[in-house]
Amino acid sequence: MNALRFTFLCTGLLMPLMSAAATPAPPAPGPHDEALRALGRDWLEHYHGIGLSIGVYDDGKSSFYNFGSTELEGNRPPTKDTIYEIGSISKTMTGQLLARAIVEGRAQPGDEIEKYLGEPYPNLANEGEKVRLIHLANMTSQLVDNIPDMTQVRLVKGEPLEATRMAVISRYTREEFLRQLHRVAPRLKPGSDPAHSNVASMLLGVALEKIYDEPFETILQREIEKPLRMGSGTQPDARLLASGYTEKNEPLPPFSAPMAYPSVGLRYSTDAMLRYAAWQLVERDASVKLAHQSTWFTPDKRQSVAMYWIVSETPRGRRLQYSGGTYGFASMVALLPEAKLAIVLLSNKAAEGAQDTLRALSAEIVEQLRPEPLSPPPADARPAGQ
Repeated sequence: MNALRFTFLCTGLLMPLMSAAATPAPPAPGPHDEALRALGRDWLEHYHGIGLSIGVYDDGKSSFYNFGSTELEGNRPPTKDTIYEIGSISKTMTGQLLARAIVEGRAQPGDEIEKYLGEPYPNLANEGEKVRLIHLANMTSQLVDNIPDMTQVRLVKGEPLEATRMAVISRYTREEFLRQLHRVAPRLKPGSDPAHSNVASMLLGVALEKIYDEPFETILQREIEKPLRMGSGTQPDARLLASGYTEKNEPLPPFSAPMAYPSVGLRYSTDAMLRYAAWQLVERDASVKLAHQSTWFTPDKRQSVAMYWIVSETPRGRRLQYSGGTYGFASMVALLPEAKLAIVLLSNKAAEGAQDTLRALSAEIVEQLRPEPLSPPPADARPAGQ
């Protein structure tokens, strides 16, 4: 796989009013606050955004920066508690749940996916290699991106095409998915090359439900949300939801699609996502370490894929990142473990190239906070296999 194709794949607080006596003193401004605010304002203006929230976990300290509005026709600025659709970043949580199941001895990375489907799926193989759990998590399953096929959805008069597609996914059931899965086959040998596939993540969600004998949302809550005090990504507080917009600034309804929870369907605040990012950053949990171990590499070993995380070697040590997009939102998370830095970016407009611009913004924030490259990480801090 060439570097260009791989790069393409890796694609002010409003608080309740309180009495003066009860109002806590604002935190002292950090040395980089104004520079980060300038970056956020510039991004919002240059890319015609609506709202943007930035969360930074810098060597144990969390900071939040908010810009724009939660809705186009309003003046309510976002806060660290405003909830956004995180899109494909949901996949990293699905991968994390698989890592937990493996650490607990409930599953093995090389298990064939058929083992967890309750009936034969001989179609889930190519060139003698069957689709395995690890192929789903490191994006090498070679399965199609979407079922149902969203390109077949027709425009409904009076609503954006994106809203019609959202409604189709919202009504999609587990039974329909498993029935249509019989007509899906890997395009190439599983394990060969990474490619984006929502189908693979949905399939991994089905496998996790079989492994734990519980609904996906129950597993997610117990293993990630509750310990990290993130709130529910499947049933968020509707009062805190930002409104999502298409590239043409068309408003979209809230997106709730149970079958898409493992792939693109979760919703969280910047505060919740920074808690998740900080937990991932420190890598103390054995399942987090496993989720960060790369199992697919570019020929030069400089880029790789772990359990969904895209891993790169940089002058500041490892960078693990993943971006996401829905029909009305774009998002980005970057982890730099050796630099002790994590960045969360959430926005409520799905403009063309939005994920790329958020990745670029993330890189600018890293340059601001870590202007001097660190020494290369020690050998035992690198992803396994390098």
